[in-house]
Amino acid sequence: MVSGVGRQRLWDCIAPPHRRDESRRGHWPLWLERVPRVLTIDKGGLKAMRTWRLLTLAAVLTGVMTGTVFSADTVKVFRYDGSLQCGMGQAVPLDEMAKELTAVNIKVLSSEKRVVSGFIIALCGAPTGIANVYEIAKDDLPRIPANQQGVKRFQPWVYDGPSIEVAKYDGSLQCEMGRPVSLDEMEKELRAANIAVQAKAKKADGIRHPQMCGASTGTMNVYRINRSELEKARVLGFVLYIEGILMARPLGSGV
Repeated sequence: MVSGVGRQRLWDCIAPPHRRDESRRGHWPLWLERVPRVLTIDKGGLKAMRTWRLLTLAAVLTGVMTGTVFSADTVKVFRYDGSLQCGMGQAVPLDEMAKELTAVNIKVLSSEKRVVSGFIIALCGAPTGIANVYEIAKDDLPRIPANQQGVKRFQPWVYDGPSIEVAKYDGSLQCEMGRPVSLDEMEKELRAANIAVQAKAKKADGIRHPQMCGASTGTMNVYRINRSELEKARVLGFVLYIEGILMARPLGSGV
């Protein structure tokens, strides 16, 4: 608690004129009795008020920063909703598709319908490009259900960022069979198509492969490129790659 003199200066600083004499008669406001020591007092109580404001600002900033961290810990995933052009196909509602996530204890934080970026052929029976998009915790990515081939049924929504990763198998096979293609050698395919490579690395495809000589090792050459050049990379045989989740076939193929 601050001293009686400190309370008096603080009260004189903030109280209306007609109430400043109350404290001198021993009538302190209840909240003023509970002012902590951290509110040190100097002339006119200005330092106390300044400290109080700083503490309040710090609390507000802490809340804002916590919210920002929370957003960074989430990710959006999607799957085409099944709707086809010319009114063909049956679009799956957001709530119905979300049951596949909640069934494996993945909490859906938000959901929306979005149109996937990229070229979509105008043809009756072709996909509309409309997808169901769900926001989930990043830690839940490994629990996303997969199909019989081990490919995740939902893919990360990467169409809002400036860059993406694309990949192609390097040709390595188990028991040291096959001839692995180096990162630099395969990069030439992208550069020949005027696709700028920002970064590159060898990574696993995240798919379970049978353990037998001659089977794929699952190793891929992964390159970071501008999102706008995804279609050009796909023409060359590259697929969209996300750490832990591989879109190992062209978009719109009904994964």
